[in-house]
Amino acid sequence: MKKIYLLLTLVMAFAIPAGISAATPLPARFSGTMMPYDFSRVADKAVWPDSLRPVYVAHVARHGARYMSSDKKLEKLRKAISESRAKGSLTRAGENFERLLDSVASLSDGKWGALSEVGRREEVGIARNLYSLMPSLFRHARLNAISSYVPRVVMTMYEFCHELTWLSHDVSAVTAEGKEFDPLVRCFEADSLYDDFRQHDLWRRGHEDYLDSMAPAAPAMRLFGKKSGFSDKKLRTLTMEIYDILQSLAAFGMPPADDEFMTEKEYESCWRLDNTEHYLRNADTPWSDLAGKASSPLLARIITDADASLGAMLLGQTLMRDGMHSAAIAPEPYSANLYFGHAETLMPLLSLMQVEGCHYESTDLSSLADRWVDSDIVPLGAHLDVILLASPSGKVMAALMLNGRFLHPMGGSDYVVSWEAYRDWLLSRIRAV
Repeated sequence: MKKIYLLLTLVMAFAIPAGISAATPLPARFSGTMMPYDFSRVADKAVWPDSLRPVYVAHVARHGARYMSSDKKLEKLRKAISESRAKGSLTRAGENFERLLDSVASLSDGKWGALSEVGRREEVGIARNLYSLMPSLFRHARLNAISSYVPRVVMTMYEFCHELTWLSHDVSAVTAEGKEFDPLVRCFEADSLYDDFRQHDLWRRGHEDYLDSMAPAAPAMRLFGKKSGFSDKKLRTLTMEIYDILQSLAAFGMPPADDEFMTEKEYESCWRLDNTEHYLRNADTPWSDLAGKASSPLLARIITDADASLGAMLLGQTLMRDGMHSAAIAPEPYSANLYFGHAETLMPLLSLMQVEGCHYESTDLSSLADRWVDSDIVPLGAHLDVILLASPSGKVMAALMLNGRFLHPMGGSDYVVSWEAYRDWLLSRIRAV
């Protein structure tokens, strides 16, 4: 036995050259908006007392984990690899990264932008968590779901609704997708002023020097070498392209990023730049309220749909008290309205609603990463739930969840507030932009 142990020790010693250690995984939170959903942080019990009964939920969601949207970033990096190789400058790290690109391309072939198996599992888990939190809501429930026309979003809607109908066989779901829902779930394109703001880098004005200082040049230099002739600006740009690849790996089932190509500090610097750009482009800021304005139709729709369902419930109860069969006169109310979109759907909405951790009002961007964290706000599979609850007296209350965690709907210390007060507060937010 001792001889076998000694033999294994020698094999391991020769297999790992002296001075070379195993790669260390990089922190998942620095993968930003490409971080897979973190189920370890989901609340396992309700914040409302047993006297309150869930009667409705509005569920606004980003699609689940996906493959990279296209091979454009890979091609940019392959071009840089080819140019540095032609100059005899490509390093061993560059060759290793080229093999990583080949693996990404092979795995993604025919699936660019599609919902991945990781994303499918996310939606199954998210649906199960919502069901386990309030199973009574989904008994004899009618669901109405709308989705962006983008295939990964459509599949996210189908996977989520399928799981709910699997868990409760008397659930009926009506689903629809298409460009007619763009004003709600693709406001970043449907609103022409906001679209112009985003597409023409107007959000960068006044911040160029600060943003450009965040991206490190060293990771690209280590890949492409000193003889590549690439300018410092190009090296920084290429580093961000490298980051885009590394941050996406775990989303489609590859081993997550490690420190082979970036140090933790460099990875964090790339995330800080990405995080700041997401904030400036997709949230209400001291410099622009266009994001909130563009998202106000969705918030108004959420409020209108909730009130319509509550009104239908009240009508049904009145008819039943009068001995009349409500279904013959009015349709049954929806127990849930589901709205499926993108990260760019949720960021403006959460900012408009001033959800905890999703709204930052200071002009000090150096403190942004401590207060506004995109991997907390819109990880893959991100979702907001506005839950309405009925008291024995008939009063309607509201609770709020973001990514499975309960938050205070209007700040303060209350997790459960009057729906009337919260609705009025949300309407005031719409009027304010």
